[in-house]
Amino acid sequence: MSYTSSYYHVIFRTCRSEQTIPIEHEQELYAYIYGIARNLRCKTLRIGGMPDHVHLFVSLSPTLSIASFVQRVKTDSSKWLKATTNN
Repeated sequence: MSYTSSYYHVIFRTCRSEQTIPIEHEQELYAYIYGIARNLRCKTLRIGGMPDHVHLFVSLSPTLSIASFVQRVKTDSSKWLKATTNN
């Protein structure tokens, strides 16, 4: 059996680069993204960012494409952040 190890530095920005990630929800957002990655069987090594973008350093499952991973993280974390900050 072969072993595959792929590491990616993923950076994604908020819509129109608006500063929509409030500092008070930053750590919760990163924990949520960590959970998304874990559910996708990926290993998150680092998460960080600014109010207008997020950095991820991850090792992906060999069965998951980078495009699928990023799409899932962006969609799910955006929905979570909108629901959290609108309350």
